[in-house]
Amino acid sequence: MNAAKGMFARAVTVNGGFYIGLVVLAIVLGILTYYIDSRPYVVPPAGDEAALSKALDTYAAAGNLLTTLATGLLAGMGWFFTNRHKQRYPARDVWPAIAGALCACLSIYFGYISSQNVQWLIENSIGTLDLPKIQWPRNLQFYTLLLSVFSFADFVRRDWNKVDKYEGSTNVPTS
Repeated sequence: MNAAKGMFARAVTVNGGFYIGLVVLAIVLGILTYYIDSRPYVVPPAGDEAALSKALDTYAAAGNLLTTLATGLLAGMGWFFTNRHKQRYPARDVWPAIAGALCACLSIYFGYISSQNVQWLIENSIGTLDLPKIQWPRNLQFYTLLLSVFSFADFVRRDWNKVDKYEGSTNVPTS
């Protein structure tokens, strides 16, 4: 009985430590992002077509990268589930993976919205990318991808802890 209490306390401590670490990381990255964004910079003169063209290219490349990473994460999740021995996961163990897949899909969706908004910007000859209509979808695309990665990492960590709990057993069939 005492060993079971110790194992439960260890699991709660590890889970709490994981989430506290994620919150601390998010706060540190938020402060760093604010610091970087608040630094002064030189703005090109209005109407500089070359600068706008390069900005649009960079914006599109970043969106494509995030979409590719989200698609790759979904593929990794699919590989993780199909490459394992057939086992049933309790609902409490699989919710981080479901949340991760949902966030990856949302990231792809926000990437699509972002590309549509840039297309609107080009069609209306607006000479700046610094509009909330343009910036919000891109930021949401990034943050939903990041949340997806953390959710899936939590699922994998829980799965590995389950393997360790059963004295190093693996989910490989012994056929």
